[in-house]
Amino acid sequence: MNTAQFAGAFLAGLIIPQRAGHASVAIFGAVGVLIGLASLSMIKNPFAAYPAAILAGLCLGSSNLAGIVALNAAVPAKKRATFVGFATCGTSVGTILLPQFYTLLTESIGWRWVMRITAAVSCVFLAAAAPFFTVEGASPRSLLSDRPTSGNRGAEPVEPTELGIQDVVQDPRFLCWWLDMLVCFFGYFIPATLLAEFAKKELQLSPNLAALCYSLVGVSALIGKLSSGCLTHFFGGPRRLFFASQVLVGAVGCCLPFCWNAASLLVWSAVYGCGIGPVIAMISVVLSDLFGTKDLALYHGVSRTAEGARNLIGIPLLSLLAEKQGFTIALVLSGALVSFSTVFLILLELVQRRLAQRLPSAEESRC
Repeated sequence: MNTAQFAGAFLAGLIIPQRAGHASVAIFGAVGVLIGLASLSMIKNPFAAYPAAILAGLCLGSSNLAGIVALNAAVPAKKRATFVGFATCGTSVGTILLPQFYTLLTESIGWRWVMRITAAVSCVFLAAAAPFFTVEGASPRSLLSDRPTSGNRGAEPVEPTELGIQDVVQDPRFLCWWLDMLVCFFGYFIPATLLAEFAKKELQLSPNLAALCYSLVGVSALIGKLSSGCLTHFFGGPRRLFFASQVLVGAVGCCLPFCWNAASLLVWSAVYGCGIGPVIAMISVVLSDLFGTKDLALYHGVSRTAEGARNLIGIPLLSLLAEKQGFTIALVLSGALVSFSTVFLILLELVQRRLAQRLPSAEESRC
């Protein structure tokens, strides 16, 4: 289901806004989530779960992309980090509160009814939010460009450019970004994935302590997302904040196997959460900063194919490595991958600066 979410985001990026609006995609996504999750509640064997889970994942991913792209287009560039940071806090709040809630609810009424309730509630909330995803001027027939214009004129309606995947992948800046996402997310979630097993097998800590560590990660990530606006201002822009957060996640990920007791593991969890919060929140903001919001859906959708590869390949491979070779090798390698991926961010900045230097010369030649 998680991998299908990234595929759903990619499909949504192909059709927004030239072929369907943000709100329309979200509404269809809400209906698909209802069908997929409700179908999961009626399965009799594990194999029957795959089609329902894939449908639910595709629709959740498409709805998420529609909402985050609409938000980036609706707010001024200087406030995007703050708004997107607040909007992505739902994930952290859910990580903190929902496991305990669902455990109690499942014990009371059974997992099938819990799934049905989840299907209905998810559909209602997604459908209720969909009308707010309407972006003025961004429709299948008319787009409002947010790129800088010359003189004192404001943005003007323009016809859709029908930007294709080939145009996106041929942009050297996006290629650097995609490679960063691919390498980074191969190791990004490995510390969180292996945290409970590491605490149990290596430190002989209780499951309750491991659960507390996960909660602490969620709280720290929540604080990081809420502070995204202030941190963006402090670091001098969303790209610098994203770079700093990624460096922190890589360094801290390498340190996990060297925790020696409960106290050190709790400290590690707090620092790790502070790093991962801004990384997730800033992805759409960085893409908006680099490529504008007019074609953000396509850029963001293609970007998420790299994130999806981590679910399908990265997590299983490194988890298998941890089983065969031990936690230290797997965790240090995951942190090293995240750290190494920042090389592509540096290359991206070099390409971006060279492009910025060329633009004034082009403007002067036209004059």
